[in-house]
Amino acid sequence: MSQQTAFRRAEKQFKARDRQPDLAKVIDFTAIGTDSVAGVRRLSLSHSLCSPISLPFKVFAQSRPPAYSIDKHPGLIIIPNPFTDEAQRWIARKCLCDCTRPPNRTNLDPFFDLPSTSLFALASNTNNDAEQLGDECRVSSRKNTGTIDPGITMPKDQFYSRSALPADLLERLRWCTLGWQYNWTTKLYDLGASEFDSELDDLMRSLAIAVTSVSALPHTDKYNESQFVSQAGIINYYDERTTMAGHVDKTEENMDAPLISCSIGLTCVYLIGGSTRDTEPTPILLRSGDVLAMCGESRMAFHGVPRVLANTAPSYLTNLDAGNNDAVSGKYPQWHNFAKYMETHRINCNARKCLNI
Repeated sequence: MSQQTAFRRAEKQFKARDRQPDLAKVIDFTAIGTDSVAGVRRLSLSHSLCSPISLPFKVFAQSRPPAYSIDKHPGLIIIPNPFTDEAQRWIARKCLCDCTRPPNRTNLDPFFDLPSTSLFALASNTNNDAEQLGDECRVSSRKNTGTIDPGITMPKDQFYSRSALPADLLERLRWCTLGWQYNWTTKLYDLGASEFDSELDDLMRSLAIAVTSVSALPHTDKYNESQFVSQAGIINYYDERTTMAGHVDKTEENMDAPLISCSIGLTCVYLIGGSTRDTEPTPILLRSGDVLAMCGESRMAFHGVPRVLANTAPSYLTNLDAGNNDAVSGKYPQWHNFAKYMETHRINCNARKCLNI
């Protein structure tokens, strides 16, 4: 048996389901406060976080929230939840309803003939009792309709070989791609492009300008924050047992622009390592609303999510009536449908610029 890498050992430590994960050495930025933590540095944003004018509500709770870096991981910046409660609910709605629709692709598209309407809305509007629902309420499997790409490998799970209820499909939703469509087989952006959601781009630009304005960090002299535009992105949907194996995001031509990531819902353990799997990774907690930016050297670091922590979603997401009076509530299904989903899920939305121009 080959010797396991440092990153793999850390993954296994947190993945183990026969015991509760030991969080004693996991960095929790919300608990730092005025206390000092070895190797963690508090930063100052020289640019304020400004609510995009395209959004009809207050997005950021603070214009200059605290931010942090870790000495071992140059260019990594964490902003613990700068959002208002309403903004977090908006991100959840955006990621579940708007971003999963064609022409954006999801992990379900190769196997199911998904409708042009929101899968989340369909799941919210139908009863999940299989005995009471007719075939007209189900989504057809491409295998049954003969439309599956012959180059696609069918999963062994028979679930993908027959029609399915929208609610069951929603539980299998793991990712969708935004803007330039990423091909998980070739590891290239070679599946065409859709228009990146303009409101989400406005939000990501605000965050990119703030994190790349941090002084005294090695990435700041290599990138002009005004050049950031969201050309591609991935939204990951985690349930309480979903993990993300250690990997490096290196497909983009432009590696100087930051990769901006927002977490919504359940807390997770996030591992950030070095340029190889042999580097001992640092575990950190990402809570709902936390922003993580990979800039400079950290853009080529191995990272992953070995554990999602159950029962950690905040009440402003899980209360059934929490979002009923939000500015955008009329556009989306009733909030109680989102609340039930967010109680047991984590959403991570990220954006990156791909080209050097």
